Amino acid sequence: MIHKPHSLLLFTFVAGILLSFSSLIKAEGDDASEYIAFYEEGDEECEKKGGTRIFVKNTHEKQIIDLHLDRYFYDVRQGGRSMFPLKPSSSQALGCSRVFDAEQRWDLVSATFISEAGVKERYGDIE
Repeated sequence: MIHKPHSLLLFTFVAGILLSFSSLIKAEGDDASEYIAFYEEGDEECEKKGGTRIFVKNTHEKQIIDLHLDRYFYDVRQGGRSMFPLKPSSSQALGCSRVFDAEQRWDLVSATFISEAGVKERYGDIE
């Protein structure tokens, strides 16, 4: 019976470590889609094609967001997936809303918070 308290203590210690580790992972992987906004602006190149320039913006003031986007052209999903980190309060131009007289758009697949260390590990250095 003397081993039970030691086993319980060891279990409690290991469980505490695992909970701490899982909260770190969760903090980096939390859904950030509510902080993503798509918008359009006039652009000379895109206006010649009958469209506007499409941008995606991270509206969070402090967190980097890891974005995964799918591009559609003629309502057909194009191969590959755009994946990149977006710094706090910054935007990224994606392309024109019209190309070759056809609509083009980007849909959000996922948006998760990512740490600077996570960005460096996944994408290398960003500026």
